[in-house]
Amino acid sequence: MRRAVVLLAVLLPFTLLNVPAGAYAPGGYEPGGGASFNVPEPWGSEGENSSVIRKVEEAFNHVRPTAKDPRPVILVTNYLFDRKKSADALIAACRRGVSVRVIIDRDVVSRPFRKLVTMLNADNVRDRDNNGIADNDPRSGRCNRSLPDETGGLRVQSDPDATEIPVMSPREVTRSITEDYGADVTWGKDRSYVLKCAASCRGAGGETNMHSKIYAMSNSGSARWVTMTSSSNLNAGGANKGWNDLVVMKNRPNTFAFLVKIHRLMTRQKKAGGKLVEFVDGPYTTRIFPMVGVGKDRDPLMVDLRKVKCTSSFGPTQLYIQQFWWNGHRGNYIWDRIRNMAQNGCKVHIIFGAVDSSLLSRMRAARASGLIELWDSRIDTNQDSCVDTRTHMKNIAVRGTYGRDRRYSGVWTGTANWATGSLTKGDEITLNVRSASLYREYVERWQVVKNHSSLRWSPGPREPGFVCPD
Repeated sequence: MRRAVVLLAVLLPFTLLNVPAGAYAPGGYEPGGGASFNVPEPWGSEGENSSVIRKVEEAFNHVRPTAKDPRPVILVTNYLFDRKKSADALIAACRRGVSVRVIIDRDVVSRPFRKLVTMLNADNVRDRDNNGIADNDPRSGRCNRSLPDETGGLRVQSDPDATEIPVMSPREVTRSITEDYGADVTWGKDRSYVLKCAASCRGAGGETNMHSKIYAMSNSGSARWVTMTSSSNLNAGGANKGWNDLVVMKNRPNTFAFLVKIHRLMTRQKKAGGKLVEFVDGPYTTRIFPMVGVGKDRDPLMVDLRKVKCTSSFGPTQLYIQQFWWNGHRGNYIWDRIRNMAQNGCKVHIIFGAVDSSLLSRMRAARASGLIELWDSRIDTNQDSCVDTRTHMKNIAVRGTYGRDRRYSGVWTGTANWATGSLTKGDEITLNVRSASLYREYVERWQVVKNHSSLRWSPGPREPGFVCPD
């Protein structure tokens, strides 16, 4: 048994549900590949606000057991989660026989999230003394279904005749998602769970975060091994308060298997070291953070930037940057490199969502001298000194010389802000894609965001770039 668990840690963790092979057909749906973007308030329609999140939800809705994939799985990591339609999509997937495994960081009190925890975790109560009875109520069968009579039925202290456990309270949810389940990473008979790591999953303790956004599915419609990397959480802010992006890869079994392994390491809270964890799959390079104890010389973004030369077969190398949070020691040494590149003839175009004041002064000086193009995406639409909308993306679109390639076009995106903790402390994911078409899509989106940005540099008295709480 132990050997089987070890093997599952590196292979695809298909669920062991009793669902007949081929019970569901994928139909004609297949998720679109490439990039997607949203348009936040106050400019976009409701559909445009949520376009990134709805693409993820639609993919969830088409994951189901098939003849080729009888034991499907959905993997999710999110910093924030409060969207009802996302929760409902994952709950419905669980009830179709999909193993749904979610890792979250914070804000666990919303009713949609508490309902998700209830549905996925109500059967995840251990029988430590092996007497056939769970140690703590509440408990249900898989996906919060009632238990057979011979097992004692559904265990709900307040209502023995209930067919489902009521939505857990915030206190019950907190206890459930922080329960120490040891090395068993396929909790409960539905092999689904919601987990909150202690601080970040693979970083050190203290003020660290699980900040990655991964949406990975063993199938979705007619596609297999679908992975989605986004700057957006499944929450209202991801739709309404920020410009966000999403990159979809399909039919990439090796990348999917890599993310399965990473998700299991995160679930086990296996701490990272200083080694770079990355996977190269054709034009896609996926990197996982933190890299504990690593500084400027080994920072993967700095390694990439040092490979960029400012003359190319296209003329001056172009860099179109959108970065939400840019600060601290790491933010400054990244800025030093980018400023040096601009001085060497690279054409640098920047939109930011939040920059610390000293670094912003340096960037403004570079703009005033004509060295770079710089735009502030922070918008206070109701003049209450709170930023209502800003870019939440973290990407660079590059066209020029990269390494020995003088005709490189590509995009480097993901969840990592340009801050020290994003490299060495928190869970993050980045994705580098060599693609001329993707480069063009991101430059077009850069221009759209620029048209909704300003040069006023007036975020108000609060922390720059952060949305005030409701």
